[in-house]
Amino acid sequence: MVSITDFFNQRIFGRQFQDLFEQMAKTITREYIQEIYDHIEANGTAPSFEYIMGKVKALTTELTMRAEWIREDYREGRGHKSIKLTTGCKRIIKASVDEYLRQSKTVMSIRPQQASYAY
Repeated sequence: MVSITDFFNQRIFGRQFQDLFEQMAKTITREYIQEIYDHIEANGTAPSFEYIMGKVKALTTELTMRAEWIREDYREGRGHKSIKLTTGCKRIIKASVDEYLRQSKTVMSIRPQQASYAY
């Protein structure tokens, strides 16, 4: 039987892993968003829809792989899986992809306006 102190320590420990993954996901997402701006600077136009969707897939894959790494590291330390950690990682991945899409949508909406000013 697990003592109440151990129970809460496990919850905090799991939360620390989730916080670590969230910070990692934010950093990775910012890097992917920066790639949009780098593409615009290099080419003078916003990236295509296919480019954005390819990056969404790559972002999802990268974050999923990182989440699996975090979950395995947690399991090695605790000897068991954490459903809350898995659910939290899925929520963070969804939020990261949503943020990437929101930012890319903003960039894509600016592109037609820039084109109309060029004439």
